[in-house]
Amino acid sequence: MRFTNNNSERGNALLEFAIGFSLLWALFAGIYQFGYSFYVYNMVLTSTANAAQLGSKMTYDMGKPDQFTTALTNMVLYGTTTPAAGAAPIVPGLSSANVSVSVNPKDSVPTDITITINNFTIDAVFAKFTFNGKPRATTVYMGQITCSNC
Repeated sequence: MRFTNNNSERGNALLEFAIGFSLLWALFAGIYQFGYSFYVYNMVLTSTANAAQLGSKMTYDMGKPDQFTTALTNMVLYGTTTPAAGAAPIVPGLSSANVSVSVNPKDSVPTDITITINNFTIDAVFAKFTFNGKPRATTVYMGQITCSNC
């Protein structure tokens, strides 16, 4: 047997490893980013739907509509209508400025409630995804109505 040493093939294994590793790393990073973004969006969607469901059953005080909208905003952000002091939101980066609670109609007995998330940005590792008007949940109002100022 004769052993030949061909210097033109030195480093091929390292080069193949570098190319393969970079392609696999990019693939796994993309899968992670998509999965993380989908997870955060699903958390926001679930908290929005839960708040809309709760809002459809809560007592609406026509004299103090701000208490109603604040309670639903807190439900979206913290998972409870009365959060503890210094509580962190369920989803990082979500604030009360992103949550819009609409009672339809505004000036009389409510018929439905819409909760919308506006200008929310999911800060994934390699990119940012901004959602405007998504997610949104609308439910028919079936709760009791009171008037503290009437």
